[in-house]
Amino acid sequence: MAASTSAAGDDHAAPPPGAAWRPGAALSGEPLATALLPGSTAEAPAVASTATALDPKAEAAAQQHPECAPVLRAMFERPAGSVRRWYVTGNNVLANRTQIDVAGLADGLSRERFEALRAAVTGGGCTGLRLDNGNGGVRLTVEPVPWPGLDVPAVGFQVRTPTGAVTSPGGLTRVYLWAAVGDNRVLFLTADDTAHAPALRPELVTPQLKRLVAAAG
Repeated sequence: MAASTSAAGDDHAAPPPGAAWRPGAALSGEPLATALLPGSTAEAPAVASTATALDPKAEAAAQQHPECAPVLRAMFERPAGSVRRWYVTGNNVLANRTQIDVAGLADGLSRERFEALRAAVTGGGCTGLRLDNGNGGVRLTVEPVPWPGLDVPAVGFQVRTPTGAVTSPGGLTRVYLWAAVGDNRVLFLTADDTAHAPALRPELVTPQLKRLVAAAG
């Protein structure tokens, strides 16, 4: 069963506590690439040669909404050496495409980022912000998405914007799951028109987490 939002009227209730922290050395290079779930095609995973920081507009939003800075960081930053791949689970449309990005975050950074993101999302600190899109700005609504039963610490959240594609006046929803495996993090992302209620697929989430746990063990 896919993750879903909480009941109406309780949209920002904190999910139950996640799994206990587990040790695991930060992976890099070939071991990290091998820890990424194989794709259904021969397409090679994309490796970030350099770190990608917040762009100026996201940085400005983080300064205006410091309570949402961890959320913006999860959405826009990409560590150097991280490895990602798109997975197509059906027709090549938004809801049937999931991005998985794995990265090693040494020196306690994985836990630091996880705790900050959990506080922002499940603690109710970040419920929304305004992001400059060059056209008057767009309002982002941030909501927690519970993922019970995972064996690793994880934070699920979704970000809604009021408008999607030209034919999608109901808005767009991006669904994220940020999970920590020791000094490594894995970020899942899918998106679709809000009316379609996009959700991440357990058949991708569960084997990816198990694979990374085994690699970092």
